[in-house]
Amino acid sequence: MLELLIQHSPLLYLTQSIWRDEAFSILLSERSIWSFTKIIFEPPLYYILLHFWMKVFGSGEIAVRSLSLIGFTLATIIVIVWAEKLFKKHWLSWYLPIFFFFNPMLLYYAFEARAYSWYVFFAVASMYTYMERRYRWYIVATILGLYTHTYMIIVPAVQTLHYLIAHRNQFRLKNVKAIIRDPMIQSIVIIGLLFSPWITKVFIDLSQLKQSWYFPVDMKLVGSVLGNIFLGYEGTPWFLWSFTALLSFLLFIASVYALTSRRTRVRNSFFFLLTFVPLVIVIGISFYKPLFVNRYVIPCTIAEIFLVVCAIEYIKNSLIQKTVAASALIFIFGFNFWYPSQHAKFDIRSSVKEVNALLTKQDVVLVDNPLIFFETIYYSKNRSRVFLYDPSGSPFPWYIGDAIVTPSQIVSDLPPYPTRAFLIHADGTYEIQYSADIIK
Repeated sequence: MLELLIQHSPLLYLTQSIWRDEAFSILLSERSIWSFTKIIFEPPLYYILLHFWMKVFGSGEIAVRSLSLIGFTLATIIVIVWAEKLFKKHWLSWYLPIFFFFNPMLLYYAFEARAYSWYVFFAVASMYTYMERRYRWYIVATILGLYTHTYMIIVPAVQTLHYLIAHRNQFRLKNVKAIIRDPMIQSIVIIGLLFSPWITKVFIDLSQLKQSWYFPVDMKLVGSVLGNIFLGYEGTPWFLWSFTALLSFLLFIASVYALTSRRTRVRNSFFFLLTFVPLVIVIGISFYKPLFVNRYVIPCTIAEIFLVVCAIEYIKNSLIQKTVAASALIFIFGFNFWYPSQHAKFDIRSSVKEVNALLTKQDVVLVDNPLIFFETIYYSKNRSRVFLYDPSGSPFPWYIGDAIVTPSQIVSDLPPYPTRAFLIHADGTYEIQYSADIIK
């Protein structure tokens, strides 16, 4: 019964095999914090948090993923407080945090040993403090978010746009000095100055994008993107594309409907802008230079959630309102129990455990594909005996994580007998190989 629950619920995300990016997080965070500056494009804050977290709780699967769950829990707490301010004593004040916490996209990354749940936390904190005009905390939350994930830049960018639109009449009447003294303008300037060292490094590293794993976008993605980022769908299983296209249409209708009330149009327009402006820009650029990844634009998912609840708020008929709200909640609950088994990571853990049981002290483990190199290292009982087998001498792809790979970890020849090499393939199968002189 427990196994069935784990396999068909988000608990699978907590217990499944560590995958490549998670293994990279762990292996990097085990090193000195000064080595984190070698990462291409990724800010260091999450790795610093994970570094000290593992010193206390270790590097086990559940231990490292629990740090992400804490970040997501903190984000939910902010949403609880925010919902009470938005909806007062209305039942939507408890509905919004539940709808937020069980969103399939956010819940998936709440259990992944990557920066995304902390990215969510700082994005929510930035959004909340911006809307509440708590500018000191706004600066803190936004800066920490920017040093957690580079795409966090979409949040203050949209906030600035929203602020300028919402206060356009006031700015027309102000002189330059008054505009400079505006607390939001001052906050953005401070944030820009504090983030400038990292963004400068990013621009210097842009040449690396010539070699990238990003996939180009197409019109199928454009028509499905709202549903994709709401569900966390990236193409597996293949048959959901038409469904996410329909869901995207419904989400678009809800987003527009959320703007119908003049009383809250300024507030809801922020969520609308945060949903659509980054998607239009990132997807537009991606037709020429691929930049779009679902999880990178996760603040758009957060904004979608708020838009849906704000749309429900303005359904006048109480019965229809509660029916729509209940249907949306039942849908995400059902999806969360169906989708995990469809979205499970490749189980490299079982393969490496089999190899571990057969290894002797003089044997080595070889991996013939960089895509499973880090997780093989993570699960191997002797990490110093794990190597990437690359007889062609191809360079290690930077986007997989060359910051933690040294030339000594890459070999081009099989070891001489009696040393055996357990050669693990990308599909998890393995074979025993070695080189030997032929006796004539």
